[in-house]
Amino acid sequence: MRIPRALLVAEIVVLGMFAPISIDLYLPALGEMVEFFGTTESVLNMTIYMFMFSMALGVLLLGPVSDKYGRRNVLVPSLVLYASMSLCCSFATSVESLILFRVLQAFGAGGGLATSFALVRDCFQGSERSRILAINSAIGVLGPVVSPSVGTVIIEAIDWQATFWIPALVALVCLVIGLLIPGDIPSERYSGSIIGSVRSLLPILGNLDFTRLTLMMTTLSLPVLGYVAVSSYIYQGGFGVSRTEYSLYLAAVMIIGVMGMMVLRKVRDRVGNRGILVVFMSLLALTCLLLVTVSGNGPLFFMLAMAPVVIVSSSVRAIGFDILMSQDVGKSGAVSSILNFTTYMFGTLGMVIASMPWDDYIHGVALCAFGVLVLYVVLWSTIRIRGTRLTGF
Repeated sequence: MRIPRALLVAEIVVLGMFAPISIDLYLPALGEMVEFFGTTESVLNMTIYMFMFSMALGVLLLGPVSDKYGRRNVLVPSLVLYASMSLCCSFATSVESLILFRVLQAFGAGGGLATSFALVRDCFQGSERSRILAINSAIGVLGPVVSPSVGTVIIEAIDWQATFWIPALVALVCLVIGLLIPGDIPSERYSGSIIGSVRSLLPILGNLDFTRLTLMMTTLSLPVLGYVAVSSYIYQGGFGVSRTEYSLYLAAVMIIGVMGMMVLRKVRDRVGNRGILVVFMSLLALTCLLLVTVSGNGPLFFMLAMAPVVIVSSSVRAIGFDILMSQDVGKSGAVSSILNFTTYMFGTLGMVIASMPWDDYIHGVALCAFGVLVLYVVLWSTIRIRGTRLTGF
């Protein structure tokens, strides 16, 4: 039985939302959870960035494994692990157990992410793949848009524990669809050992042109996920907005990101791949400027300061990943692992930096943005001076 194409696209899109729905649903309750567990903000934030770190490891390891054993055979157990650990999170009685359950939950999420992006490369080509990535990017942003608002309703109606029921339910739906994915994808399997499948990442990383561009695209998650990690403390604790107002600010900047992504896709058609990198760099520089000038004047100013980099981050999966996945550098699972691993490792680093005990958490977010801008300029200069052999440049 072949899975209907529309159902496969739906599966890919929903799997791409695992990170935001796993984090943003309970963000409005962070203050309440600090009191519940009798802990500190810094310790509780480990439930966020340890999740990101473990998910990155899951992506890195399980993507190549799916090249050997098939997408379905990795996806199904990953979803079972994710769903069961989501339920365990809701019953956690200590912050230590919550962190442990989150780490295991995240590893399952990593398997889902790795296989979903590999399926994009396996099953779609050319303009169709570009459209799927654009849909995935646009709808994937619905996670940060909808999740805080949904989380607020759930928390006020029931409690924060209930915010972990939604991810479990989503995973079970994905599990049912995942069982319909043919077992012969990919048709050409890696024939070596499991360790050898993971080692298949090395030749891809050895392609310095591909690695430089991958860093340019994935490093943009650092300031955005750093912002997500401390956004409730900035909006609610710093600016004194309500839980509902906070969710609206978070949703608004993500909507701006999707609208900007749609514009940048058209801009790319005119300026080409090199030109769009300059646009990305310019928007990142604009965020840095606004963060040090007007972001502290109020919640609206802070949201607008973050908008340019959120636009770029939203565009990376639709534009940047399309460029990278078009390169003939290795098998789909391995390529997917590298792209998602670096994305979430940078995101984890951003969360750690932003969550440090700053006098003002905006300073941590600003540091993340400036660091990425410096790296971006260095990598872009290298491409300009040395050139690149990548397709489309």
